[in-house]
Amino acid sequence: MSFWITDKALEWVEAAESEAGQPADAVWASQLVSADLMRWSRWWIGLGAFVIAFFAAGTAGTLGMALLVESPNYLIALAALLAVAVAALAVCAVVLWRLHRSGRRLARALRWWLALRAGVIPDQGIAGWIAPRAVLFKPVVFVRVLTGTLAGLIGIFGLTAIGYSVTEEAVLLLASVSWGLLGTACCLGQFGAVMRLVSGLADADPLWSTVR
Repeated sequence: MSFWITDKALEWVEAAESEAGQPADAVWASQLVSADLMRWSRWWIGLGAFVIAFFAAGTAGTLGMALLVESPNYLIALAALLAVAVAALAVCAVVLWRLHRSGRRLARALRWWLALRAGVIPDQGIAGWIAPRAVLFKPVVFVRVLTGTLAGLIGIFGLTAIGYSVTEEAVLLLASVSWGLLGTACCLGQFGAVMRLVSGLADADPLWSTVR
């Protein structure tokens, strides 16, 4: 069993990628893929990696700039701490990247299966209208909206702090850039998965179908 995509979901992901899925499997497959995409374990691992990366980026960026623009005492100790921070940041970046890659595969497969399911059950009436709106309040989805928003705010903070770093506090420049990139990337990654889920469910929305 792979942590990134479970074995029971992988079969349906590959079927969607090859467009070999059958309409009769659409309901079951979309439920499996959705459950795998929105697993709590994926969110917890991503949250932990993001928090560690945030502090590691701040530490590595600040120490790196301090070593470049200043002549601090305890040079060896600071260099060792910098190496630890960079290593932690690298590990977290790999974890977040793997979550992004596997999440993108799951989200695309889910979108495909939901479109197929909408064709199998074309008229869901009021239930089709409610589903894409109510799903945002499911705990596993809502926490991703929440942390995606917070990650976006951190990204904005980091990017706006670049100007301050350039003019006032040069040692914060690398940290600001790192925070901006980290927050923006994690914001887009989480909202991308949520929007694919909502978009797929909207295929069964009679109002949206009329608009299209």
